[in-house]
Amino acid sequence: MNQLYFPFFTNIEPIKDVDQYPGSAPALQSALCGLLCMDSQANRTTWYKGLFEDLCPNRDEIIKLTALFDQTVKELNSINFNFKLKLPNDDEPLSSRIIAISDWCKGLIFGLDISRLIKGTEISQNCQEYIKDIVQISQISNINVQDNNDTDTNLENIAEYLRIGLFLLYEELQPLSLQKK
Repeated sequence: MNQLYFPFFTNIEPIKDVDQYPGSAPALQSALCGLLCMDSQANRTTWYKGLFEDLCPNRDEIIKLTALFDQTVKELNSINFNFKLKLPNDDEPLSSRIIAISDWCKGLIFGLDISRLIKGTEISQNCQEYIKDIVQISQISNINVQDNNDTDTNLENIAEYLRIGLFLLYEELQPLSLQKK
């Protein structure tokens, strides 16, 4: 794992079995976002090979991966900040939604790491803090929480923070691609 903005992972083993990671829709979407932050010119039909060298999707899976790529690029480049995190609906158990947010953060870290966000990459203090927060959120594991309005509101605020922070990171790492749109 690269050592830049991920020094908090010194006690965590790098992901070795990429066939099992990212293993959820939130993690896959955010891994793609990490790739796009570092390479806005990624190929829409083969982008997944940049993250998973051994992945050999079938035709239907390639269609879905291409659709995810197209939707993500469109939303990341939206002037109205229309990007939506792929998270469970509000009617799902709170613990499932919390784990999905943690998975989303793990996927983003994975995508940034595989895409070579390395020491020497200049990013603002705000982006460094955002990445530090993502690392902390990614470490959330199975927790027991009770559904209530305060917890739902806090979870919505975290999701919004992740969404807006992603725009900041994407814009900072790919400023020319945004100016051309």
